[in-house]
Amino acid sequence: MNDTLTFSARERVLMIAPHPDDESIAAGGLLQAALAAGAAVRVLVLTDGDNNPWPQRVIEKRWRIAAADRARWGARRRAEAEAAMRVLGLAPEAMRFLGLPDLGITDLLMRREATAPNALRAELAGFAPDLLVVPDIRDRHPDHSAAFLLAHAALAAAPRAVRMLAFAVHGGGPAGEDAVVVPLDALQRERKRAAIEAHASQMRLSRRRFLRYAQAEERYRRVALPLAPQPAHPLQARIEPDGRLRIRIDVRAYGRSPRGHMVFLVLEGGIADGVRATIALEALAGSLPVRDAVGEATLAVAEVRRGADEVALSLPLRERGDWRAGFVKLGRAEPGLWVFDRCGWQVIAGV
Repeated sequence: MNDTLTFSARERVLMIAPHPDDESIAAGGLLQAALAAGAAVRVLVLTDGDNNPWPQRVIEKRWRIAAADRARWGARRRAEAEAAMRVLGLAPEAMRFLGLPDLGITDLLMRREATAPNALRAELAGFAPDLLVVPDIRDRHPDHSAAFLLAHAALAAAPRAVRMLAFAVHGGGPAGEDAVVVPLDALQRERKRAAIEAHASQMRLSRRRFLRYAQAEERYRRVALPLAPQPAHPLQARIEPDGRLRIRIDVRAYGRSPRGHMVFLVLEGGIADGVRATIALEALAGSLPVRDAVGEATLAVAEVRRGADEVALSLPLRERGDWRAGFVKLGRAEPGLWVFDRCGWQVIAGV
């Protein structure tokens, strides 16, 4: 049986939205319910959604989009988010916009760009939330799943214990015992619908899909810390007692050959504030370099073996750090025409 989420006037709720419109689509009901109870609420929007070319091409009737066009589009989307949050009842001081690069959150994560983590740590320290509402690690949009990892790392410096709820907009939603429900009455549902429609730039191509989120309830997943690996994920990874990281890719579950894709590796904490590395799967057997995502130096060599329905990688970790957590993902090196990953990040066991 799913739990119903309730709020009190003593609570402090911080939501992290990767793009303008995520606050309304994912949490338009939760934000209303928290405000109605008298809780303190803040929404942190990471990007301005400026790298959103297809709606811009259709609406502005232009094919080539220059930097100035993107900036104008981002300003429009930020204004739409401000209008949407006013519909939901948020005051201007409850809205924060970081202006991070759209479709660039994974790159910030991998290169240890300080802007995003520092901003998240500052918000957690200054606002001191009881409840953090974040994108799900399993969401297939790379900005969403990377935002979860940034939030998770920022929690290590949080001044007090924080509960986490995860939302999914692009797959990977809660199911079964994981689900926490926010029921919406008729008025709340209508306000959520109006907030979604305030994102007018997104309505031309996605109106029907986005309005499907204005249902009688919203569903979230409890995030239990420390994180546990997802049993059904196509990637399974473990740091063994001998210090080797072993990664298994279930090719059948992944749905296609991983050749030409990139393995992304994140280890939080430990030696030199952790590891950010990539392995380009140029071949599915033999030896491949493990490259530092910051300096592109070769950190190690991964041995790759192809089986009937799996690809297995084994690599040494040069330093045995006291890691807080580890994550691995399989995806494209750069987002293309189809920006979504086939699956989000997986937790590394044995960390």
